[in-house]
Amino acid sequence: MRESEHHLFYSGNIADGAILLDNGEANHAVSVLRVKLNQQLQITDGKGVIYDCECSDILKQSVLCKIINKTQTPKIIPELTLLAGLPDKEHFETILEYATALGVSRVVPLLMDHCRKPWWGSWEKAYPRLVSKMIVSMKQCLYPYIPQLDAPVPLDNALGEIDAHSGTLIIADQSGRKLVDADIPQHKKISCLVGPPGGASASELKTLESRASAQPALIVKIAPTRLRTELAATLLCSRVIAARL
Repeated sequence: MRESEHHLFYSGNIADGAILLDNGEANHAVSVLRVKLNQQLQITDGKGVIYDCECSDILKQSVLCKIINKTQTPKIIPELTLLAGLPDKEHFETILEYATALGVSRVVPLLMDHCRKPWWGSWEKAYPRLVSKMIVSMKQCLYPYIPQLDAPVPLDNALGEIDAHSGTLIIADQSGRKLVDADIPQHKKISCLVGPPGGASASELKTLESRASAQPALIVKIAPTRLRTELAATLLCSRVIAARL
């Protein structure tokens, strides 16, 4: 069986019963996986649809495919929003890769007191690379959804937006109580929050504690040791999702 039959391609160029693979996707299909004319392959739009296609034309820098069938993949429940205090760029990329693989629905980068090395000042330039990291992860895990990636926002703004949508918030902090599966609410939408390297500041922790006392929220300890931001984000999200399997 060809390797391409186990591979998921991505394209945002879908119209009139056809899909165009261009740039890196086309090169990978032809040069690496040796896709031939009339060969069947699967392509996603990153919005949950998987298209069964047939390769109809191989051009110099693109591959044209005819849509044979399409299937809408159900979203993983609960739909998770991950709020993550911004670490260094490479570590944030790791967060995006793992969040995509776990089926996180949305990622909100947080501007918090202990964030450093403000690489996000040129967010518009960084954004395409961040999305490409999520696309690669989506294709590897075969779950055809690219998470919504927000622009960085201050903690207060993010909490206010969650309150407006009545979201349940689970906050990872060493001062919290042990997280057990029974504590995870049976809600369709849940938000998880982890701080940046160094954690939440004293004033931010007071804000989070106030939020926990006024709205549905939990402050929980997810490990006996202090974890890096990317590991804490992955562990918390995986715990919440696994509790609903």
